[in-house]
Amino acid sequence: MDALVDIINTLSKTEVSEFASFINRQKQKTKRKDLELFWLLHKEGELSSAEAVRRLYPDGNQVAYHALRKKLMKHLTDFIYFKQLRNDYTAEALVSAEVAMARYLKEFDIIYLAWKKLKKAEQLAVNNELYALANQICRLQLDMPLEKLNQPMDKILSRKKRYLQLAIEDDKIDTAYKVIQHHLQRAKVEGETSNLQHIIEQTLEEFELTQAISNRPSVVYRLMSIARSAAKSGKAYYQFEPVLLHFYRNMELVANPSANDKVYVARLQYMVAHALFRNKKFSQSLEFIYQLREQMRQVARSEYTRLLPRFTQLYCALRFFTGHINEAIRMVDAAFMQKLRLKPEEVLNLKLNKAIYHFFNGEYKVALNELMSIEHSNAWCTKVAGIEWVLKKELLDLYIQFELGKLDIASNKIRGLLRQKELFEKRPQMERVKVFLQLVNQIVDEPSVASTAAFNEAVEASFDWIPIEQEDLHASVYYAWLKSKIVGKEAYKVLLDLVLIENQSV
Repeated sequence: MDALVDIINTLSKTEVSEFASFINRQKQKTKRKDLELFWLLHKEGELSSAEAVRRLYPDGNQVAYHALRKKLMKHLTDFIYFKQLRNDYTAEALVSAEVAMARYLKEFDIIYLAWKKLKKAEQLAVNNELYALANQICRLQLDMPLEKLNQPMDKILSRKKRYLQLAIEDDKIDTAYKVIQHHLQRAKVEGETSNLQHIIEQTLEEFELTQAISNRPSVVYRLMSIARSAAKSGKAYYQFEPVLLHFYRNMELVANPSANDKVYVARLQYMVAHALFRNKKFSQSLEFIYQLREQMRQVARSEYTRLLPRFTQLYCALRFFTGHINEAIRMVDAAFMQKLRLKPEEVLNLKLNKAIYHFFNGEYKVALNELMSIEHSNAWCTKVAGIEWVLKKELLDLYIQFELGKLDIASNKIRGLLRQKELFEKRPQMERVKVFLQLVNQIVDEPSVASTAAFNEAVEASFDWIPIEQEDLHASVYYAWLKSKIVGKEAYKVLLDLVLIENQSV
């Protein structure tokens, strides 16, 4: 493979044009061999060395060609670096920009403005818990003419010492994260049931971090994000919930939390509300949703905008699963009317949820229209939302077709899904889906079979049933339709019975 071609192929059409201008930034030339090589590789792809030399150097100058390649690689490296720097809006980049300006100003003896820039950089670093950077900034402050600036050295030294301790702590925390991830991944590969809380607590104790994380919501959030990823991949929300609640409730917040702390508390509250929701503990989930709503009023607008779509989606789902289906529909409609800043995955989730709500409300044509409003291909949706999302959409679609009396379309959809062998062969966890599709297929082929005792017995024998409180909530939605055909009741009523709505006080 040609490394130059690989890099050039990563550029968009716009970036290709930008690079052509960038390569002429220092000296405009009508003819440039390096630009000629760029266009040659961009248009024709990988060429043999002999062919490239023949096209560029009729005299066969191999040395000049290899020097030209190095020159083009340098230009590409500089272009990508400056482009990433220009588009880097992370806290680290903002701090580095302030520090760079301070260094520049100090060089020209504009010390008062240089000091102001260093103080701003320090505050940015502290606000974003970038303590290693804050420590380095204090070191730069010590190089300033402190007497002329009327700045006491002892205060800088005190802050520097504190930042250094926190930076060392952060390094230990980062290492602990990686150790925890390793243990969880190994348990997953080996097919073991991991004890999340034991793994986390043992690792924190090993690195002497048990006390350190209690008053730092950002650390608890990152730690729980790792555990959540492990739980999510294995649908182990039931095991994740007590771990999450343990660490959330053991946080010791200061009287006046920083803006950063408020953000991570809000994110943790959403995480808790979502875990409780997935475990069908709707009353408790709603309590945290209300706490989150209050917390969101205290965070910056950018974070509020980020959290609002997730808050809306979860609150709508809670209303749906607690018997308030029409309210759930109205709230999803309101979310689109408010023109929230939705990521593509959030748009897909809201559209699918709305289709589900209309379906369980008996509005099959409306539900179908919602699915049809998703204009992207399944391949695109898989990249954005995952293969399970696409399966949910396709399964809902065949349910709708069945209810609309279009049994041939429903049957074709099932056959199409079952023909995707790679979907099931490469994902053992999808075996239950395959069995489920085969059961649904029997109803589609002969609707009256659903009410027979033989079919009911076949369903009972098809799965290794687990306690309903541990069953995946999304799976319950799709099973409810099948169950409704067996018992001859409305699908929504069956769903509410399945998720134990009678035991909820929402």
